[in-house]
Amino acid sequence: MAPARILVLTTTYPSHQDDWSGAFIHNLILAIRKKGFDVRVLAPSNGEFYGHQILDGVQVVRFGYFWPRTLERLTIGAGGIPENISKSPLAKFQIVPMMLIFLLRALFASRHADIIYANWTGAGLVGAIVSRLSGKPMIVSFRGDDGYLARDRLLWRFVTQWIIRQSLAVTAVSSELLEIMRDLGAESTKLSLPRFGVDTRLFYPGRKNRKTEGSLQIIFVGSLIPKKGLQDLIEALAEPAFLKVSLTIVGDGYYADDLKKLARDRLSDIQVTWIGIAPPRVVAELMRESDILVLPSYTEGSPNVIKEAMACSLPVIGTRVGGVPDLVINGETGFLYEPGDVSALQECLLKLMISEETRSEMGRLARNKLDQAGLNWDATASDFEAIFLRALDEAHEKTHLHG
Repeated sequence: MAPARILVLTTTYPSHQDDWSGAFIHNLILAIRKKGFDVRVLAPSNGEFYGHQILDGVQVVRFGYFWPRTLERLTIGAGGIPENISKSPLAKFQIVPMMLIFLLRALFASRHADIIYANWTGAGLVGAIVSRLSGKPMIVSFRGDDGYLARDRLLWRFVTQWIIRQSLAVTAVSSELLEIMRDLGAESTKLSLPRFGVDTRLFYPGRKNRKTEGSLQIIFVGSLIPKKGLQDLIEALAEPAFLKVSLTIVGDGYYADDLKKLARDRLSDIQVTWIGIAPPRVVAELMRESDILVLPSYTEGSPNVIKEAMACSLPVIGTRVGGVPDLVINGETGFLYEPGDVSALQECLLKLMISEETRSEMGRLARNKLDQAGLNWDATASDFEAIFLRALDEAHEKTHLHG
């Protein structure tokens, strides 16, 4: 029997192996391909590549949506579509042409698909329309900001509720998002919370040789945009108690210049290292050289960077937002605090700075929790295999009933 054909629709996807934009979706696709599915990806370009390509054996089509291409803003840079819309009038203007082209390309591509799998609201809307027109079953994943916008804004709520109604299955990346989908009307039989994994062959514990008493090596990994809260971490470190603390910052974004100015004003030059965007192998190496990960975000889905840190046996300091509390057990595998509370962040840092034994034990427990929860890509593939096969069975049953 021929393998089931899955058309993946997403507004974010890597253009090369070292591109971290949507890398978790690429990892998911690589995992489910091992289960025997034939997977193809359709996504708007992020400005780096247009047309057909093969990425790690996956067929990918990237399309342009505005001319000249140098003016495309909607899917370019850190933060994704919601962030680009908030800071660029041109990005808002490009929503309609991007969605129309996405819809036409998806309709054409769906002729060779058995299942449509959409990620985020934009791709979900395209997938829902294609599903309605073609009769192909659709599965949609909500991953963070899209769910919170649906909860808080009327238009997003209306669109999301329609997407849910058109979907055979709805997945979320955190228990909080799952409840939001339930509140929006998703039936329990549609909802699922699959495990989203991490590559434990790449991210694993390293040996640390801390030579200076009271020193601490912190790593931050994420987009340099305001909602990631890096400005709070810089402010928290601007106290004499943290003079021996070093901060490694991995990532880039439109807020980078403001953050660098803040760091120059508040910290010494030797305290901060700016890495920029780095491939996963480099991120893994930097994590193994670090003592803790800090993620001071104001909003999150289920941050993969926390799972990567856990895989490296790092304790994590994070905020009580999104799926972070699903991953970090306060006082056991790290510490949680309310977003924006710089004083609370400082208290968390001090607890970990003064005790290497605490850091080591929390890191060990974090790795154990990751392993016990089965947060690896093989487990993710098994969860999605079950979702896809169930959707195919339901679609076949509907076809027979109406046939």
